[in-house]
Amino acid sequence: MRFVCAMLIFCSVLFAEVVEEITLKDTDIVKAYYVVKPILADSYYLPQEIVMMNDITKMFDDWESEIYGYKSLKVQWRNENEVIIRLNAFENGEKICSYRNYEISLHQVGNDTQSVIEYSMLYPQDIENYIQNACGCNYFRGEEAYNKARQKELDKKIEQYCKPLPQTYKTLQEKYKDKPKMQGILKKANDL
Repeated sequence: MRFVCAMLIFCSVLFAEVVEEITLKDTDIVKAYYVVKPILADSYYLPQEIVMMNDITKMFDDWESEIYGYKSLKVQWRNENEVIIRLNAFENGEKICSYRNYEISLHQVGNDTQSVIEYSMLYPQDIENYIQNACGCNYFRGEEAYNKARQKELDKKIEQYCKPLPQTYKTLQEKYKDKPKMQGILKKANDL
C-alpha cells in the first residue's frame, strides 16, 4: 500500500507549504480516502465513503448549527484515476466558525495514490485569526467544568481566546472601516 499525502496550506497570497507527507503502497483511491479523511479537522462533513466514478453534489441544511457548517460538498471524478473533493464554506459569514474552503485531490499513479489537502482562506489573515479566537472563546465558555482540573484548563483557554478579543476587534474595525463586508464578518464573530 503506497500513497503520498501532502497537506498544503493555501493562503490568500497563494502561499503553499507542505505540512505532512504519508506514504502507503498499493492503495487505490477509495482506500486512500479512508486514510486522508481523518486528517481534515472538519471531516464530519465529508462522505463516509466515496464510490468510483460516483459524483456527489450536496447542499447542506441549516439544522446543524448556527455558527458551524458548510454550504456545499462536491465529489467530482475527473476520470478513474483522479477525484477532487471540495468542502465549501459560506462566504458571507453565515456560519462564522467555518471560514475556509477545503479541497482534497486524490490521484492514482500506478499502484500508488497521491493526495493533496489544501484550504483557501475566505478572509484576510488577521480577520481569520480573530474569527478563530472568537469561535474558540465561544466554545470554551460553553464547556462544563466538572472538576477543579477542568476548571483550571477552561480558565486558561478562556484567557487565551477571549482576553484579546475586545482590543483586536477595535483594531480590525478601524483597519477595515471602509470595507462593509469585512465589518459584517467582524460583527458576526464579535456577537458570538
